[in-house]
Amino acid sequence: MAEAGTKLSLDQKIQAVRDAFAAFNRGDLKALSDTWSDDFTWHARGSVFGGDFKGKDAALGAIARYPQTFQDITLDFHDIVANEKHVVALVNSSFKRGGKTYQDQLVYVFHINDQAKATEGWLIADTELAKTAVGG
Repeated sequence: MAEAGTKLSLDQKIQAVRDAFAAFNRGDLKALSDTWSDDFTWHARGSVFGGDFKGKDAALGAIARYPQTFQDITLDFHDIVANEKHVVALVNSSFKRGGKTYQDQLVYVFHINDQAKATEGWLIADTELAKTAVGG
């Protein structure tokens, strides 16, 4: 984390996102939410779980639906890049549901503040794949 009054480096911002994904991958939703600011907002686009979720509790409730609905979720970085305003993670994903395996390429976009906390996040995913996976 940066000292008070200093900016995070791009590598530090990327590490904050890596830490959040690591927490999700090990099923530690508390540690995941600890990587967020108190006013974190989650935007799920292209998802059957879509919507805008404001605040840690709402965002955690939205994100917790994924492991409750899908099994064996894997999220592997294809690439992760950053600039002063955004961290963008290109992610290869797979999960199981109803005996079938689904694969997708996802895009996550985050705003990371100088306390190494995400203040806002977006998920962009294949709407039709997600709909098919949940039986819609």
